[in-house]
Amino acid sequence: MPKQKREANPDLLARLWSDTVLGWRLLFDRRVSGSAKLVPLLVILYILSPIDLVPDVLLPFGVVDDLSAFLLGLQMFIRSAPREVVAEHRGLRPRRQPGGYTPPQSAQIIEGEYEIRDED
Repeated sequence: MPKQKREANPDLLARLWSDTVLGWRLLFDRRVSGSAKLVPLLVILYILSPIDLVPDVLLPFGVVDDLSAFLLGLQMFIRSAPREVVAEHRGLRPRRQPGGYTPPQSAQIIEGEYEIRDED
């Protein structure tokens, strides 16, 4: 019986990618608090630090250690951000317009032209 090759779950990889992009966007959003933004900074410092819980010399375990720190830190960061900001970046809510105005869902765009005539 031939061995079957196991493929990575595409949904899991897609979710990981979308969460990473979401984390990157939240990092630069001004509505996310500075204390929440410390989480990714601490995770990056841990990954780059020569002091690890499991040394990187133990190849599979050292890499899994760093990867799990990244995944845990990413989830902590997303959960510490305001829910409405996370929903907005995930596309579940419409973006807020400057000045606090959010157009209704049924808003229509009306295009037109105008001309100014100076009649003497």
